[in-house]
Amino acid sequence: MVLPPHEIKMLSKKELTQSDIEHFKEKYGKRFVRALRSVEEHKVLRYHFRPSDTITWIVRGKRREYLIIPEIYCTCRSFYQDVVISRESTMCYHLLAQRIAETRNQYQSPDATDADRRKLYVEWRRTD
Repeated sequence: MVLPPHEIKMLSKKELTQSDIEHFKEKYGKRFVRALRSVEEHKVLRYHFRPSDTITWIVRGKRREYLIIPEIYCTCRSFYQDVVISRESTMCYHLLAQRIAETRNQYQSPDATDADRRKLYVEWRRTD
């Protein structure tokens, strides 16, 4: 799921206009609303693990935290069902939230060790 350049430009603005919001709602439906809410509620995290200098994106969902590989993959059930199996969509709202957060620079940035990463990945790789 790659957002087109004109949408990245729209998201990069300090404030989204009503027209911008309508555009995204028309194209992405309720996924956009949920994604934007996740960003505004600080549910997008960009972990920086040291000393490996590894970056991992996480979005806190309703039931747990989901591992995101930007523009490619999410560990949520919606991604598996709607994107992989039925191909009804190109992304879940977690992937969209990560992209919005990254574009707008609105995410939490916890630092952690590589030892922490090994423990956290056990939980994050789990599928619903």
